Amino acid sequence: MSGSTSSLRRITLQIVLTGLLSFISAGSTAAPADLNNYFKEVWTTRDGLPHNTVNAIQQSDDGYLWIGTWEGAARFNGRAFTLFGRGEPTGMPDVGVRTMNMDRQRNLILAGARGGLSQRTENGWHSWPPLQVLINAVSQDPDGNLWLATEGQGLYRQSPTGERLQLTTAEGLPSNVVSSVLADNEGAIWVGTGRGLVRLNTNANDFAPQLISSLPAVPVLSFTHYQDSLLIGTERGLYQLKNDKVSIYSEALQKLPVSALLAFDDQMWIGTTDRGLFRLSERGLESLDMAAGLPNNRILSLFRDREGSIWVGTNGGLFRLRDAPFVTLTSEQGLAGNYIRSVLAHSDGSIWVGSSRGISRITPQGTERVDISAYSDGQSVLSLVEAPDGSVWIGTYSDGVLQWQNNKIVRQYNRTNGLLANEVRAIAVAPDGGLWVGTAYGLNFVDQHGITSYTTQDGLPTPFVMGLYLHHDGRLFIGTGGGVAIRQPDGEIQALDISYLDDAEYAFGFAPDPVADRLWMSTDRGLVAFDLNNGTLAMLGREAGLPFDKVFQAVIDNERNLWLSSNRGILYFERAQIEDYFAGRRPQVNYQLFGESDGMQSAQANGGSMQAGTLAQDGSVWFATSKGASRVKPSELSRFSASIPPVVIEGFKVNGLSHVLTTHEQLPPEANRIEIQFAGLGFIMPERIQYRTRLKGFDSEWVNRGANTLAEYTNLPPGDYQFAVQAAYPGGDWSEQNAQVQFTINPHLWQQTRFWFALLLSMIALIFIMHRLRLKNLRIRAAELSSQVAKKTYELKQQADHLRAIDQERSALLQELKQQAHEFELQARSDKLTGLANRRAFDEALIRECARARRQDVPLCVALLDIDHFKLINDNHNHSIGDKVLKQLAEEVSQHCREEDLLARWGGEEFVLLLPNCNEEAAHVICERIRIAIDESDYTSVAADITLSISIGITCYQDSDSLEQFVTRADEALYLAKQNGRNQVRLAS
Repeated sequence: MSGSTSSLRRITLQIVLTGLLSFISAGSTAAPADLNNYFKEVWTTRDGLPHNTVNAIQQSDDGYLWIGTWEGAARFNGRAFTLFGRGEPTGMPDVGVRTMNMDRQRNLILAGARGGLSQRTENGWHSWPPLQVLINAVSQDPDGNLWLATEGQGLYRQSPTGERLQLTTAEGLPSNVVSSVLADNEGAIWVGTGRGLVRLNTNANDFAPQLISSLPAVPVLSFTHYQDSLLIGTERGLYQLKNDKVSIYSEALQKLPVSALLAFDDQMWIGTTDRGLFRLSERGLESLDMAAGLPNNRILSLFRDREGSIWVGTNGGLFRLRDAPFVTLTSEQGLAGNYIRSVLAHSDGSIWVGSSRGISRITPQGTERVDISAYSDGQSVLSLVEAPDGSVWIGTYSDGVLQWQNNKIVRQYNRTNGLLANEVRAIAVAPDGGLWVGTAYGLNFVDQHGITSYTTQDGLPTPFVMGLYLHHDGRLFIGTGGGVAIRQPDGEIQALDISYLDDAEYAFGFAPDPVADRLWMSTDRGLVAFDLNNGTLAMLGREAGLPFDKVFQAVIDNERNLWLSSNRGILYFERAQIEDYFAGRRPQVNYQLFGESDGMQSAQANGGSMQAGTLAQDGSVWFATSKGASRVKPSELSRFSASIPPVVIEGFKVNGLSHVLTTHEQLPPEANRIEIQFAGLGFIMPERIQYRTRLKGFDSEWVNRGANTLAEYTNLPPGDYQFAVQAAYPGGDWSEQNAQVQFTINPHLWQQTRFWFALLLSMIALIFIMHRLRLKNLRIRAAELSSQVAKKTYELKQQADHLRAIDQERSALLQELKQQAHEFELQARSDKLTGLANRRAFDEALIRECARARRQDVPLCVALLDIDHFKLINDNHNHSIGDKVLKQLAEEVSQHCREEDLLARWGGEEFVLLLPNCNEEAAHVICERIRIAIDESDYTSVAADITLSISIGITCYQDSDSLEQFVTRADEALYLAKQNGRNQVRLAS
């Protein structure tokens, strides 16, 4: 994203869903959400903030947010900070900005170190002579006077003409340390000093300072008007002045050192000097401190922007609380675990959440734990499905499948009573009560007659089953690690070829679409639409505009729009665009991608188990992620696009050089490249702001720029141009006020009309003279040339024939050299017998993948494979038979590897398998699948009495490993596998 900060850190903390509450919308007077329900973000110096102490926050009329720090004022457009320090253009004598305020003409006033005082208007900056003392606060009265609170020199009044009057203890102030000042609309000047509160009478020549004696003589740090009272923040609590009487505002706030105040809509926000942030509302008194995400407990400033976000200036950075489209639940809100694999919307309105540490059930009354510890030691849950009778079937990682009914487990199936494996990723319940169970080693059907098993021998593409869908006509759709299969009502299992759709292979999940008679299949190459009537397939993948390949679970909301989970966030598609794409009426579909900046604690959603996404009764869509269960209400998305961000032009460059913007730019003829930088000043979702531009005199209509904030034009012809830009949130209206700049590119002399007219006349005369001379010369040369043509033609023909022969010989020689070089390269990097990568190729890949694992913090595993008792084959037969066995085994192992895996011959009967993006758990599944395949393979075509098994050792890469340690650990695991009986997979200890 152009113009964005390089490393914007977002901290999402304790987003709790109590009673499925909706967040408050900007400007709403409804009951506020719980303080912990806001989406939280922090900016520090690492994100471009000039200093982590944020003294003041304001928003100018053009929409910019201004941040006052000890290292200058930072102008924030939602993506990047622009620094304004001392000197030009501000005129400040020092970079330190202590306070900012808006005057009554909505101009920004900056004040701070060394008495600097400056004003920003539409026409630029204006500064006044410094006071030579720190200015703590500034306020303007209705007459235009500026009142300046200083650190040790009392209070100053500066008239509109610049004349200054000083008030100190000599004039009646209780202290020369003045921390705050407030000029109200009635003409009163409220002065917060180091020893109490003073009211000035502006109608008297000497101002007659009146000490509010009913307030303790303590430092007064902040003011704000709230309803019919004046709130007074002191070092010893919050007070209110009402009807000329001072009282403690709240006993709960009596001893708090109040440093900043913000009040609106029956909410009062209180910043303290050392105890964090408080809010007093109809919810009572709530607080946030460093343990809850504040960068520092010292609060220096509070501000509410036009979109309803709360900005908090702390001693450790800039903090923001705002609404977000997504709500995420984690263990902090009562979930059993954070690594969520399955979410289920139950018919009773509850939401079931399956995690790696157990099950949680969310109801309007709260979140409760579903205890299955008596039947599952680890309580690691992979899948959840509701049966027609309302019971819930629970698929576990290591304990088979359980049935929860009437608040207890009533049934369990695992390997001991007939399941193919205890790892249950998919479940489907038949109307008659029959149960389909998808495991890591195949498919089972459970009914009153017992348990039936289906494997690859029965037609499954691979035994690793990740998704099931039982259609009402009896067809069972089976998603596996090798594609999709359909079990017909007559029992026959048929493979459904999806590989021609951009080489799709993995089928992670299914989502039925009854209205369209479709079944949506989530694959590793995009979303596949299966027509349930005629069996045709259509792909919504890269060609359709998807930003990446692998998607996990589709969910259809109440408006029939599609939500799609992935490793990189949640995608949202409008139904109308999808139908237009399938009908050929549009080349691609537009999408919205939601991630961590939208309320998700992790953009990595989980898949490969049922269901990874679900639609709740209230219309909300839930997804399983690697850090919590995330929920979005599609009906509330319009709230986030209702705000229309103002748009400004931030930069104008000509041939790479910046120009100061004026009402009409006059550009030289050499202006070949023009760059215009702009920004939408919205802070709710700044990364999602969309732009469109139009260059009048060049563009016939608006040009959509997406999220790009730069328009570039090259080689524009001379003429008058007017550039305009508009901004909008996705789905929202475009800004009515265009940001505009006009410019004229002046022509070169040779681009002017009179120049071309004179040039045309000269050319005509010159052509006439040259034509006459040319005719004369031609007649002379014609005779000479005719005598030479025949001779030259013959010589050229001989030369051409000779050169053609030489060229053909050279081409043949070059082709032969290329072929030899290619063959030598293949021989150097591949094993001559098996055709696999050799030791050299594997070492290069290992170095590369270890570096990537460290850099990207992704898992990496290595497995060493050794043929058990291979020496007997060579001894009992011969080495020729042994070579055939090695070749066949290499082909079979390759068939069970993933596309990104690398299989190489390590030496003799040993092979090595490099498994990128794979942890030990997944590596064990892959290697076990390979071991079983080899054990079940038929080698009678090589020799009649040959049976084969392999032993495998696995290890996972650690940052401290050398390459030798990494591979040696896998070799040690292989040795243990052989020592403990062979034909097994062993993980390194």
